[in-house]
Amino acid sequence: MTAFFAVETVEPIDTAASASWSDATPEVSVIIATHNRAGYLAELVAALAEQIDAPPYELVICDDGSTDDTWAVLADVVSRNLLPTMALKVRPCGGPSLPRNTAVAHSRGRVLAITDDDCLPEQRWLAELVAAMSPRAGIVQGTTIPTDAGPVSPWDRTISIEEPTGLWESCNLALSRELFDAAGGFVVLDLLAHAGRGFGEDTVFGATVARLAGAEFASRAIVRHRWVPSDYRGYLDVHARLEGMPALLRVVPELRDRCYLGVFRNRRSASCDLAVAGIALAGLRGRKRYAVAAVPWLVMLSQAAAQRWGRPHPVRMAQEAAADLVASAALARGSIRARTPLG
Repeated sequence: MTAFFAVETVEPIDTAASASWSDATPEVSVIIATHNRAGYLAELVAALAEQIDAPPYELVICDDGSTDDTWAVLADVVSRNLLPTMALKVRPCGGPSLPRNTAVAHSRGRVLAITDDDCLPEQRWLAELVAAMSPRAGIVQGTTIPTDAGPVSPWDRTISIEEPTGLWESCNLALSRELFDAAGGFVVLDLLAHAGRGFGEDTVFGATVARLAGAEFASRAIVRHRWVPSDYRGYLDVHARLEGMPALLRVVPELRDRCYLGVFRNRRSASCDLAVAGIALAGLRGRKRYAVAAVPWLVMLSQAAAQRWGRPHPVRMAQEAAADLVASAALARGSIRARTPLG
């Protein structure tokens, strides 16, 4: 299979390998990019070392220029790990694409399994993920559910994926090395360069592979996603990053089929835009009945506040409303920039 693009990598500035690395002949390589997650790594590597019924496998994890103790922790964990493991340190890349590609370049398995540094794979994760691969499934996505620990703060973040989303979240994927190369690996995008580490690279990668060779969802290949500490400001930042979604939609037009009514990100987004339009018309035309358009949004805000806080307190509803308005403004800006409407 001919590669469409060259896989872009970077040169490691340091490496560390387990004693079992050099003699291993793995069929599967588990690939992870990490950044400033020193506190998560020991438990993550331990979970990966305890996979059962899986083909022979190795772990390659690349530290993307962390500023905490990530590299020191990685080097220590690798030195004590029985699982064939290679750790790589690279200069800051600004996102996970180049570190992932670099990890793949140093791996040896014919199958690549990808997860994230804030996940904890269950013991049969790798076995189930690999078992779901077939000639009709170029890329396999598994189930991701939150850890049982639960949030410390109501604003803490996690991920739940129990069916295909079209976003190809990198916390639980598998594919052949041949297809990885054919797709050109993870590309470096500039959809949202001003607002955080990467945006949409896993979506573009997964969609590219699925176009080439099909896809499958492996419901029994489960990883647990940690509750990542956050606060209300972080919650707003997540909504502001949606500015990149219209540009991503332009690159991956398949996402349009998953939009509510083909135009909105979801029903709540549509209800927010409808409410804003109704309130604006009520003010401009002096007809209060237009404000009724806000009722579905208020119901959704009440439900969201109750789910997060246990009851729909007005202050919490106002916080949810502010986040929706931040998202609406971000999507409007992104739609204008990308010339692709998404509400």
